Amino acid sequence: MNLKYFFIIFVLTIVITRVFLTFYPAHAEKIGNFQPHHYMFGLILILVYLLLPKITALTTTILSIGSAWVVDEIPLFFIFGTWNWPDNHWTQYHSWQSIIGIVIISAL
Repeated sequence: MNLKYFFIIFVLTIVITRVFLTFYPAHAEKIGNFQPHHYMFGLILILVYLLLPKITALTTTILSIGSAWVVDEIPLFFIFGTWNWPDNHWTQYHSWQSIIGIVIISAL
């Protein structure tokens, strides 16, 4: 796996996701009482990566996007202390605590 390529896609995914959600802060449609978030889609992409047989540019892209979506929302878990966030969590999502959390987690 090319770590430089992974990191570029990882950072671009977080930046694009954050810019998009700044201008269009919308939730995914609820499925019953279940509210999907993009960290869940990230976990699915990581699982897909683990099931694919070869490491190629495509699988590296899948892993980096999935990892970025998970890392992008991990700080919200620490801010709220749970994965069940209120509907108006956008202020906390765009807070400095969240951004600094992403930087620290990404550095690790």
